Amino acid sequence: MNSKRSELHYYPDGDILIIADKTIFRVHKNILKMAAPTLLNHEQQGNELPFINIPNVSSSVVDIALSMIYPRHFIMPTWMNIDALLFLASNYSINKIYVAGVTFLDQNFKKNPMFAFYLAEKYKLSFLFEETSKLVLDQLPKYKEDSAFQKLPLEIQSALIARHMSYVHSVAELSVNHFLSTYRHTCNNPAFHNKELNQEIESRVSTILDQPNNIKPSKVWSIILSHITVTDGIDCNDYFMREHLAKKFTAMFGDFKCLDIDKDEENPKCYIYISRNKS
Repeated sequence: MNSKRSELHYYPDGDILIIADKTIFRVHKNILKMAAPTLLNHEQQGNELPFINIPNVSSSVVDIALSMIYPRHFIMPTWMNIDALLFLASNYSINKIYVAGVTFLDQNFKKNPMFAFYLAEKYKLSFLFEETSKLVLDQLPKYKEDSAFQKLPLEIQSALIARHMSYVHSVAELSVNHFLSTYRHTCNNPAFHNKELNQEIESRVSTILDQPNNIKPSKVWSIILSHITVTDGIDCNDYFMREHLAKKFTAMFGDFKCLDIDKDEENPKCYIYISRNKS
């Protein structure tokens, strides 16, 4: 086998070799012991120095991983290498690389939600799985064509499709009657208040039904649950918005949540989602 030395991580005083993708890295056991002790479980005896063989990982990824481990280097994950870095970190328990990879996804998942969701499923990142599912489900017809969606396990694809179809069916059943028929007014002029509510809810339902195939779940949430301003019965109206309308919406559409990173905003957008089984 024709091997070459790493240009970046071949240290003359290194006391152990790492071999990956026909590239030889000469590094230090004490560094590996601190940053990646599980790697040393794969140590084999060589002619001059012990070595560790890392299959199924490119030399470029090992280069980046060692650059993250060695204190004189500072390299962040990118969308191009994040999958391979998490694979390496997960299989060899390299905590520093794992933390860097998860942090990268937490900070950047909005830029590539479908791929981030795929990685969250692959590496069992329960919190990120739920967060990214919100953005994926908000545009599922688009993301179903993505290669990352096609690589998901069939049961995860089915869970996404089932949750989105439930939303679609709920849109088809939207009616003013669902939101108003059981409301009990506490104001002095319930007939007038009910007329105002009926006009506003009817307008909102019509807006949604005029574009049922294109409207996102988060948009439906915003349309239905945005504040209704009335001229009378303020307290009654506040209760209707805060308690009755919210409960009726949840009964029809299921639970919505905002993104965790948006939770401190005044009016954060909310989404349908799925959660990862923690078994």
